[in-house]
Amino acid sequence: MKATAKEKFWNVPNVLTLIRIALVPVFALMLLQKKVAGALIIIFLAGSTDVLDGLAARAWNQRTRIGTILDPIADKLLLSTAFILLTIRSLGFNRVIPLWLTAVVIGRDILILAGGAAITCIRGPRPFLPTVPGKISTVFQVTTVFWVILSNTVHVTALSGSPLLSTLTSSSVLDGLFLATLIFTVISGTQYILKGIRMAFRQRSE
Repeated sequence: MKATAKEKFWNVPNVLTLIRIALVPVFALMLLQKKVAGALIIIFLAGSTDVLDGLAARAWNQRTRIGTILDPIADKLLLSTAFILLTIRSLGFNRVIPLWLTAVVIGRDILILAGGAAITCIRGPRPFLPTVPGKISTVFQVTTVFWVILSNTVHVTALSGSPLLSTLTSSSVLDGLFLATLIFTVISGTQYILKGIRMAFRQRSE
């Protein structure tokens, strides 16, 4: 997207994105203090701002270059914080994200960032638009975080008496969600890496 003189930083989508970034330390504090119900509310609010900023950008034509940079940064900050903290068993959570899944999720993001930075340094700025598998993997990652926090919330509240919630947050359901998240994270990561290689190869031939 080309920058124009009409672009303004202070618009509704960017403010919503900044709110999402500001919620990250609050979310982390909630988890560190084992206030899982509060963390569940924060993750819901953060997800809502993510949806709303996209709708606002399209509805009011307020897409900006800085917004396209801040939005994925906000998402990655929140998800990385959640995956790391929810993997630490010593924090005392009843349900945790497996270390192998967190390693794959964080590792994929590091590879993508490193690859994007290398291409930018060598070939100049290039747009890295999200792919369908990338969007699906993000949905599964968000769902994983939400479901793990929900299962911990159910475990320590009166909600544990609900047969439906107990079933929905059981180990078998979580294991299935972990596997699906792993699959789409690997698929999307592979696609991004291949896309980066093609971009670099095409630039060399020009």
